[in-house]
Amino acid sequence: MRKLVALMALLAGLALAQTTDSHTVSVTIPSILSLEIDASDFIFDFSNGSLTGNEKVTVNGNDYTKASFAAYNAFIDTATGTQTFAPTSVTGAGSNDYATATVRTNRAQWTVSISSIGGSLAGPLSNSRVSVFAEKDSGKGTSQTSALTTLSAPLTLFKADAGGQGRSVYKIYYLLQMDINDDIPLTGYNSQITINYTLTSP
Repeated sequence: MRKLVALMALLAGLALAQTTDSHTVSVTIPSILSLEIDASDFIFDFSNGSLTGNEKVTVNGNDYTKASFAAYNAFIDTATGTQTFAPTSVTGAGSNDYATATVRTNRAQWTVSISSIGGSLAGPLSNSRVSVFAEKDSGKGTSQTSALTTLSAPLTLFKADAGGQGRSVYKIYYLLQMDINDDIPLTGYNSQITINYTLTSP
């Protein structure tokens, strides 16, 4: 009788044994959409006396003289119209003559634009004297400036329509057009604008 009771208890225990179980696998991924631009200031300093006037910057296959006192004197001596100059220096860009823009994202589509311009260059110059050119260095997307483009806002500089995930690097150049007919004040000229960028994704 005791053997029968023990056998029944064993069978009852086996009947209650758990044979299946489960757990979940949870995945959390943040949306990454980041724009970093190293340069803080493009300086066109025609009073700069440390350059010889022969320094050049190549933009889209063309050479442009850096702004300097020597280059400006040569412009005054020989110009009959306009001449486009490269910046004397670019603050924050190391030894580069351009700004480096880095996009980091896990989005397939994105756009980098000049979203607004703070201020206007005082006369006789104007914002339309400034040109911008964006060139892809590495990564995804394409430049939307196939040639020097007059500064305006909004203005798309580069974008990815598909497959834009990862790290993409672009060079942004700014150039300034001078006109021999500009009437510069006796006290000299000093003016600046602020260019604001936006990275967006649908």
